[in-house]
Amino acid sequence: MKKALFISLLSVLLVLPAHSQSRTARGQFYTGTGGRGIVIAVPSPLTSGIDQADNWMPQLFQDLITSDLARYSAMTVIDRHNEDLVLAEQQRSTSPNYSEEDFISMTKMTNAKFIVAGNIRGQSGRYMVTFRINNIETNEIQAAFTKQYAVEDIESGLAAKEAVVELLEGMGIELTAAGRQSLLTIQPVEVQSTVQLAKGIEAEKNNNEIEALGYYYQAININSGMKEATQRIQSFGQGSPGASIREHAEWATSQKTRWEKIFNDLATYVDQNLLIAVYDFSTITDQFDARTNKVTLTVTPGVKIIPDSKVLTVWKTVVDEWHRIRNLEENKSWARSLSNRNGNFGGASGIRSYIGYNGHTYLSTVELYDAEGIRIARSSGSTNFNLHMQYRNDTQILPQNRYFNNTPFKEIKLSNINISAITNNLSVKVVNIGRFSSGGSVIILPGRIMSVAEWEDWLKAQGNTR
Repeated sequence: MKKALFISLLSVLLVLPAHSQSRTARGQFYTGTGGRGIVIAVPSPLTSGIDQADNWMPQLFQDLITSDLARYSAMTVIDRHNEDLVLAEQQRSTSPNYSEEDFISMTKMTNAKFIVAGNIRGQSGRYMVTFRINNIETNEIQAAFTKQYAVEDIESGLAAKEAVVELLEGMGIELTAAGRQSLLTIQPVEVQSTVQLAKGIEAEKNNNEIEALGYYYQAININSGMKEATQRIQSFGQGSPGASIREHAEWATSQKTRWEKIFNDLATYVDQNLLIAVYDFSTITDQFDARTNKVTLTVTPGVKIIPDSKVLTVWKTVVDEWHRIRNLEENKSWARSLSNRNGNFGGASGIRSYIGYNGHTYLSTVELYDAEGIRIARSSGSTNFNLHMQYRNDTQILPQNRYFNNTPFKEIKLSNINISAITNNLSVKVVNIGRFSSGGSVIILPGRIMSVAEWEDWLKAQGNTR
């Protein structure tokens, strides 16, 4: 039921091509017929020994190879949305001893004559990537590729592109010079949005809908044309109970469990990802006190603390959907009984207050170090940053850059520094972000700390100014 609730796109999204170039445009990439008339399937590659955090890799390879085979040849490429290929993938996922040979046999249910069979094997922090094209009818190997890569070269799309070059050559498809150059040119927007989509689908498979939403929003921030990510976001929370009494009861039980997990995961997601501190310590001025023989340094522009716009968007998406479904008649039996570590969510104010970030004064702890790396001063510069997360249906989440531009830097003062401690080379660092508890103590919070240059790079990676 879970898969049907979150996303059921497999019957909606059809077959290729992933790119809609004309035959004339595509024909500029290869000589001859380009393999016209060949039908080839691209399943997800098998894996062994890969880190759990890298389980998104198979789909990334599958999607990138599918896309480039379609773009740089005239072959008909069957992608992961083909219903017959989906059935083969599902059977493989439920069979622990499934081999490449079994999968090749299963793929015969498609109308493909060829299959791209792949394997990704972890080896001492790197990955051995192997792909081959088999003739499904004869099991003859038509093309093969093997090379070892670092994670970065897989995530950049380089590994998939180099594999496609070899696979096309093995199939007798000769690229033109322009075609080869185009194929090996990394398209960051396309690749990185595909990476985020793959990570989101993997998170969804692992039953973390909140993390999946974050990746899907990241995908469309990078590439607004990423339709599958948009459709998966829109399908969040969808589903309905069956007609029988038993189905209603099972629905209520599963939904209660599901939404309790969603809110727990949401609280963790916001806790871990909401805050960003950006600093600019380009100017340091000093003031000497002759009476005490001490120095006060003023660091400007200073520090600002802002929210991650994507995290707020995920939060609002979840709460929007919660308000919608809890008022449906079929959900009233369970929607008011939700509870989790942050309290009861059934009441009118539960959703608004459970995150608990309303009106806090955030602190950035800044430290001064001498030339030998010894700390000689510390300052907790506070920013009156009131993040009101009370829910309203017209709450507007701003583009990421707006939060940056609307929040001023807070200058940092480092006081009472002994003049003897001052060296020629001083360094200033933001060491953490915190807030005051109700009892007055400082609670250290998770948060990302960036220089202005790092912020600009990060912002660009999020999708320009989004």
